[in-house]
Amino acid sequence: MFRDTIHSTRNSDVTASIVTTPGYPAKLLVTRRSWQADTTWAKFPVRLKENRAYTTIDRESTTAWVGDYVDSGVPSQPSAMELGVLRDSVPPPQRQLTAVSESQEEWDNDPTNRTALAEFLLVHGFRPYQLIFFFLSVLTYTSDIGSDAYLVYSYYKQGDYFWSGLTLILLVVPALVMTTFSLAWYVLDRKLNVDPPRTCRAWTLRLFFHGLQLAPLVRLADAVYYGLASRRANVSLVMAVRYTQLMLYEDADSAMLRMIECFMEAAPQLLLQLYIIFTQDTPTHTFQSIPIVHSVGQDYTLLFSHPVFGYFLLVSSVVAQAVSCFTSWLSLAWSLTHYQSALRSSRVEKANLTWLGSMLYFGWKAGLLASRILALALFAAIARGFWFTVLSCAHWILSVSWLVIRGTTFCSPVPRTLPECLFDIVLGAVYCFDVVNVREGHSRLWYLAYYSLVGLENLVMTLVWSIYTAKSRVNESSERPMWLIRIPSLSAWIRDIPDWVLPTAVVGSFVLGLGMMLAYYMFAHPSRNIKLWIPCDMLFSDDETTVVHSNAIRNLDVKNAVETSFTHDICST
Repeated sequence: MFRDTIHSTRNSDVTASIVTTPGYPAKLLVTRRSWQADTTWAKFPVRLKENRAYTTIDRESTTAWVGDYVDSGVPSQPSAMELGVLRDSVPPPQRQLTAVSESQEEWDNDPTNRTALAEFLLVHGFRPYQLIFFFLSVLTYTSDIGSDAYLVYSYYKQGDYFWSGLTLILLVVPALVMTTFSLAWYVLDRKLNVDPPRTCRAWTLRLFFHGLQLAPLVRLADAVYYGLASRRANVSLVMAVRYTQLMLYEDADSAMLRMIECFMEAAPQLLLQLYIIFTQDTPTHTFQSIPIVHSVGQDYTLLFSHPVFGYFLLVSSVVAQAVSCFTSWLSLAWSLTHYQSALRSSRVEKANLTWLGSMLYFGWKAGLLASRILALALFAAIARGFWFTVLSCAHWILSVSWLVIRGTTFCSPVPRTLPECLFDIVLGAVYCFDVVNVREGHSRLWYLAYYSLVGLENLVMTLVWSIYTAKSRVNESSERPMWLIRIPSLSAWIRDIPDWVLPTAVVGSFVLGLGMMLAYYMFAHPSRNIKLWIPCDMLFSDDETTVVHSNAIRNLDVKNAVETSFTHDICST
C-alpha cells in the first residue's frame, strides 16, 4: 500500500475527466466489479481539509473490496509504463510516494476512509421503499408462472392436448435453463472465492428451491436479507457497506436471471397465446368447475349457478388466456426495468434510476414489446409455419453473431469461449423481441440500427396481415402466394373487429414506446446530461468498453472477511 499527503488542488488542476462542483476536490471510490474492468470509479464531491490522502491498495487486499480513497491518476498496481504516462498527464505531488504498512483495523478507523464508506451508503444503501421493487418482482414472477400453469390445466381439461403440451414445454424448458445458469454462477463464485461462507443447511435450502425453479426468488430473498442486515443498529460501518454490496450483487443476478427467463418463457408464451386467440374459436364448454371434495369414486363440485362461490371460483379459459397475456407482457417490461435499475445500483460509478426514470423506462419497454409481439402474432396467424420459423431464426442468428463478434464476458473472463457462446445463444433469444445494450458508452447508433430494423419488420408483417386478411374477408378464394400465406383460419371475434384496429395498435404502441424512450433520455436519465446530438467522431469512438451485465463473478475477497458475519443468511434461518 502506498500513501502520501499533498496539498489539495482545484478541479481545473486535476485531469480533465474529473468534473465536480467548483472548489471541490474529486473524491473517487474504487470497487472491484468484475474481471473486465480492474477498477471502477465513482465521484462523490465533498469538502475536505487542506491536505488529503492519495491511496492505492493491492487488488488482493480485502480493503480493495469497498470504499478505497484513491487518487484519480494512480490506479492500483500501476506498471512502469502506466506511471510514465501518468507523470505527463497528472500534476506531480510535492513528495514522492513511499510504501507504508497499514492494517485492516487502521484503515477502517481512518476518518477519511470512514467518510468514503458513509458516502457509499448514502448513495447506494438499502432503503425501505426498495422492498416495493422486490415485492413487484416476486408478484410478476409468481403471477406469470401461475397463470401459465393454469392454462396448461385448462387446455388439458378441454381436450386441447397439443396446446397444453406446448404451453408446458414453454414453461419448463426456460425454467431449467435459468436454474442452470444460477447454479453455474454459484459454482464460479466458489472457485474465485468471492462467495460469502454459507452453512451446509443454507446450501441445502438453496438447492431445494432451485429444484423448484425459484432461482430468482432465492437471490431476491438473499438481497432482502443483506439489505436489512446492513440497517441493523449493531453493524459496523464497514460491515454495513459489505452487506450493501452483497445486496446489490444478488439483486443484479436475480434481475439478470429473471430477464433471461422472461424472454425465453414469457415472450414465447405471450406469442403462443395470442396466436391461439387469433386462430382458435372459444370452446363451448367455457367454464371449468373446480373439485372441492373427492371421495370414493365421486367428485363434488361447485356449480357455476352457485350464487357466491360459483362466480369467484369458476374461471373461464378465455379469461385465463387474457390474464396470461397481460402478466407475460407485464413481466417482460418489468424485468427489463428491474434489470436496468439493479445494474445501475450495483455499479458505484453509475447514478441510480429515479422513480420518474423507472416509469418512463417501463413505458418505453412496454410499448415496444407490445408492438413487436403483436406484429409477430399477426404474421404467425396467416403465414406458413416454415417461413415464420425461417424468418425468426434469421433474426436470432444475426443477433447471436453480433454478440459473439462483440465478445461478451457474462460467464467467463475470456470472450468467445464455449460457455460464453452458449450464453450468447440464449441472449440471442432476447434480441428477437428487444435489445439489451452490452456496450459501455454511446448507444445511440446501436439503438438506431436495432429499432430501425425492428420497426421495418413490424411494418412489413402488419402490412401482410392487413392485405391478405382484408382480401379473405371479401373473397375466401382470392389469390395469395400459397408458398408464404396459408388460408387464414381466424377466430370469430377477430373477424368481427374493424380492419384498422390491430394494425393501429402495432404502430401506435411502437410510436408510444419511442416517445417514452426520448422522454427518458431527455428528462429522466440518471446522468442528467444526455445530449441528443453529438459529433460523429464521438459517436464512432472506439474508447468504449464492454459492460459485464452479470455480477455473478466478482473479484471480491469476501472469504477474508469475518466469516461469522456471513454464515447466517436468509437460507439458514
